[in-house]
Amino acid sequence: MRTVFVRIRFAAAALLLGAVLAVAAQAAPSGQPAKAIFRDLNAAEIAVLEGGRAVVRTVRDPKKLALILPGAEADALRSRIASLKPNYATEVIATIGVKSEVEASILLERLAAALADVKGYVGIRYYSTRQKTDYDLFDKMDITARTKAAGGETIEVVQHMEPFDDFGARYEYRLIDSAALSFFGSNLGPIVYSYQNFKAVNPGNMVWGLYAFRDGDRLVFYGIGGVKAFDMLGIFRDRLEASFMGRVTAFFTAMSEKLR
Repeated sequence: MRTVFVRIRFAAAALLLGAVLAVAAQAAPSGQPAKAIFRDLNAAEIAVLEGGRAVVRTVRDPKKLALILPGAEADALRSRIASLKPNYATEVIATIGVKSEVEASILLERLAAALADVKGYVGIRYYSTRQKTDYDLFDKMDITARTKAAGGETIEVVQHMEPFDDFGARYEYRLIDSAALSFFGSNLGPIVYSYQNFKAVNPGNMVWGLYAFRDGDRLVFYGIGGVKAFDMLGIFRDRLEASFMGRVTAFFTAMSEKLR
């Protein structure tokens, strides 16, 4: 009788364990672990991502971006940054939970609409660590051309951001499918530092790239901004780095929040 009772208890425990594991499997997020998508994220950065906030990282080596996911879009983004050889670069990483492919598609379409609204870039605020105050990301954004492309658009503008003269820029965004989006921006003309009247950035040497994609029950948002700037052999480094990288952080943080 005791043997039968033990067997019953063991069977019940096995059933209970199976139920717990089944619930845990349903609750656990699907998709790849962070280390399979990004490299060199420390425990604190992973905790920030899991807490629903964006991680901002300074890039020291443009050939070693955090994004290591394979694929054509990721490869193209890495190649563009590596070929630029920027002396200033910043990454913005975020993850957003989704319950279905439909929800992921809706959020990516919302992101595409925000990227298409280049006039809305003027309303983005960024904090100047040098001046200890908030500024507009841009205070002028005039559209000169819009061209439809597969899944998106190419938009050319003349824009202004302090402390630089007006300059031309091109923005391209594309919904790859219902589960991915790419974006790329670059300056078409030189960027001239107004108050010292010197050319800080040559055409094509300020680039912003974004790759957002569904991975299981989350959307992964990866933004990277790089600038190859002439800073007068370091004389204007603190000023230029704070200005350029502050804007990269503000832009991609604002765009990542469109997904929440």
